Amino acid sequence: MLCKIGLLGIVSALVACGSGGDAAAPAPAAAPGPASVTPPGGLYVGYYAEDPINNPEDPTLGAFSLNLPNSNGNFSGSMFFTYVGCQTTNVGMVTGTKSDLALSGMWSGTVDGLAQSGGYSGTYDSTSLFYQGTYTNSAGKQYRDLRPCIEYYIAANGRWEMFPVDARVPASFAPTVSGRTISWTAVVGAAQTLVYVLDPVIAQSSGNPVVWQSIFGPVASATVPASIALQAGKEYVAVVGIANAAGARVAFASRRFTP
Repeated sequence: MLCKIGLLGIVSALVACGSGGDAAAPAPAAAPGPASVTPPGGLYVGYYAEDPINNPEDPTLGAFSLNLPNSNGNFSGSMFFTYVGCQTTNVGMVTGTKSDLALSGMWSGTVDGLAQSGGYSGTYDSTSLFYQGTYTNSAGKQYRDLRPCIEYYIAANGRWEMFPVDARVPASFAPTVSGRTISWTAVVGAAQTLVYVLDPVIAQSSGNPVVWQSIFGPVASATVPASIALQAGKEYVAVVGIANAAGARVAFASRRFTP
């Protein structure tokens, strides 16, 4: 309805027409979304495990490390594929992106003379405080006959787990280091044991950080060979990962040490 202004003045007209009381109230501010959850950064060490279904012949564990930023962003790391001294140094360089609880990226390198590459992805378990995920090899399953040095299969895919340095799973699994010997309490159900020594300075820069790695059965100690140079007074990280006959992790731990 059209409102007319009479002799009573502007104020009376506004009251009669409702121009003041009916003004639209300001819209409420939007509620803030959930806070971003970003796990802590730093050096993480872990392992990759070849899929025992895809590769029942010789599913293997291997060293895997990542240097993650504190916030979201790009990162780097490495996967190591050398187990015996007659092999060449086989390392897969890793690149990726950290996005809140998720990691994803690519790896590429050379394994005993053949180029290999693939992708990986995973998420952070906020309860157990570690990353876990899967990886692929774009070349698929491969048989390598390098006798008299080594004979093995490369799996087309697998899984991986990544823990902060000095983490122990379970908490009672606590390896010790004396000189070149790494020891731990025997674990029920152990079938395959991965042991490696890593240089944390290289792991947080670029290049291959693994000084030595080897695969054993259900043992309770391993000694770094005398042929492997360990610098006196320098800090290293010793890593032990144990899997059962089905390839599932039953224990994992790492600890810093100085020879």
